[in-house]
Amino acid sequence: MQYFNNILCIEASKLIKSQGNPEGLITKDHYDVLKHRNRIRLIRRSSFNTPALIEFDTLPSKFKEDLIQKFGDPHEQAAKKPFRDRIEADSKALEYFTSYRLEDGRMLPEASIKEYCNDAAILNAIMDIYIARQKRRAALGGSRNEGEFWTNALKALNDLRNDFPCTLPDSERRLRDKYRKYVSVGYEALISRKYCNDNSRKVSVQIENLLLSLYTMPNKPYGTSVHEMYTQFVNGKIQVYDQATGEIFNREDYMRNGAPIEISESTVWNYINKLLNRATVDKQRTGSLEYNTTHRPHHHRIAPSYSLSKISMDDRDLPRKMHDGNRVKAYYAYDVASGCIIGKAYSRGKDKELFVDCIRDMFRLIENNGFGVPVEVEVEHHLVNKFADTLMKAGNVFPFVRWCNPGNSQEKRAEHLNRQKKYSVEKDSQTGIGRFYAKLEANRPRVEKIDNIYKEKRYTYEQLIADDIETIKAFNNQLHPKQKKYPGLTRWQVLCQNINPNLAKIDNAILYKYIGEKTITSIRRNQYCAVQNEKYQIEKPEILSRLLPGNYEVEAYWLPDSEGLIDKVYLYQNDEFVCYATKIKAYNESTAEQTDEDKEAYTQQAKFVSHFDKTIKDRKEKLKKARIMQLDELEQIALSPVETVEHTMISKDDDIEKLVEEYDPREYRDKAFNSF
Repeated sequence: MQYFNNILCIEASKLIKSQGNPEGLITKDHYDVLKHRNRIRLIRRSSFNTPALIEFDTLPSKFKEDLIQKFGDPHEQAAKKPFRDRIEADSKALEYFTSYRLEDGRMLPEASIKEYCNDAAILNAIMDIYIARQKRRAALGGSRNEGEFWTNALKALNDLRNDFPCTLPDSERRLRDKYRKYVSVGYEALISRKYCNDNSRKVSVQIENLLLSLYTMPNKPYGTSVHEMYTQFVNGKIQVYDQATGEIFNREDYMRNGAPIEISESTVWNYINKLLNRATVDKQRTGSLEYNTTHRPHHHRIAPSYSLSKISMDDRDLPRKMHDGNRVKAYYAYDVASGCIIGKAYSRGKDKELFVDCIRDMFRLIENNGFGVPVEVEVEHHLVNKFADTLMKAGNVFPFVRWCNPGNSQEKRAEHLNRQKKYSVEKDSQTGIGRFYAKLEANRPRVEKIDNIYKEKRYTYEQLIADDIETIKAFNNQLHPKQKKYPGLTRWQVLCQNINPNLAKIDNAILYKYIGEKTITSIRRNQYCAVQNEKYQIEKPEILSRLLPGNYEVEAYWLPDSEGLIDKVYLYQNDEFVCYATKIKAYNESTAEQTDEDKEAYTQQAKFVSHFDKTIKDRKEKLKKARIMQLDELEQIALSPVETVEHTMISKDDDIEKLVEEYDPREYRDKAFNSF
């Protein structure tokens, strides 16, 4: 028998008959039926090393009488139970203390959790005895003797401290107060107030902040210097103030009982190097790149599965130097899914044209392979911000544009791919690849020092570019690093076989306005314009009606292909698209020397001329033969008799094909020669 939460209980295992307990009163099946029908009340379920408890007063009368006859008065039996045997593990206390969180978010120390659980178990035992004693006193009409009870309770507690480590007080008065508080507020009463209490710390939050403030001074002092400055400050030898506000630090805030709070160098080092403090001071003491790579958390991402879903662009200096000591500037466009370089550009200086040239090269590759426009482009603000309202404005060319945060190189995919290219194909095929301060010895290039001058091999601008183009080809044809996902495929194969099916096509008339070359030219002879010393014929004569009156001047946008040839130009006037113009192919005027290409070129030119003639003729026929007549002449005509004249409508088929058939090349050839 025992009390649990002020309720007299019996262990279920003592009530049930079994091989280990043949003197039990009921079978296990009978017990289950009584419990299922709520004929008995289960106070505590069984768990590891904790037996189930049944409320004694809910047992059927027959079983209660049998228990009383066999063991006597259960209340007296429970009261006579040894104190040690009354101490039982409190599972609810363990659950409470393990889930408890301090104000700063920390868990309670493991040793404290064990002590607090013992506190709860001991106080629960004291509570059972105290309640049983009070009930017995009330039944016998005796007086209460609180002092004797707490004297005995403290004696029993002291005998158990070695076996049950706890934090309960060692005086009667404080033990009684702790018990009463425990009965009133529960497990919370057992938790010490020392946690998160700055008064219990030798180094308070205020002192800690002072140490960190001194450590982040512009001269980046050592930890020993911080200790020395703190010691001088608390002893009145120096004064410390806040440069931002002018506030002077109050020395009395760093004293206790009128004496300065002295701390050791190791204490200063420990507080500076607490993980959160280290990150805080390094935010001010180090550069953004070092801080980001050392302390700042980063995003964990998954690369897209489709090619051209996202491209990442970045510039770099080629590792090897030119003869003048400078490095070639390169700009790359990477497809993130495949890792392929799909655009490249080079220059001696880093300017906005380098970026535009890379975009041009990328769209040449896209057009040659029939790809669509990349859905998203990832760029940095450097150089590219000049195009924020034109080429790099979302929706103009690329549906999405992502601007990377400055100083966070690990954010940009191109940075990682640049490193992969450098330390794979470049290192395998070129010498002098690496950095002199690299951690890995193999990545530190060998440099000879002769007469205090570092000697290293130099190269021409053209040679460096040619070598890099070769490494790009090798890089694109490497096996894709994710061979589990793309078994046996190279980067280029992954690019071509996994194109995003939702890519859109863009009209070159729009694209070239942003990335193309521009030439101011004029429409000549109502037929062509000159660009790069070549003649380009407009689509059809009707286009001329789109031009401003008397203004033949247009802006021609064009982009040469990989071989430097221009097949078509796009004409604008006052920022409005007019038409495209194709390159005119001249033909050999000697009939004896003409090839099939000459004949085709001749036919195309003839069609345009015939179309022009037809257009002018049609417009001419719509004109009236207007004449000027005086009013008196009009009156005389009105009085004259009307003469009826029969008109005959003549229909003639003047379509373009008919004109071409009737076209006499000798007639127009003679006109052409006569016009020179």
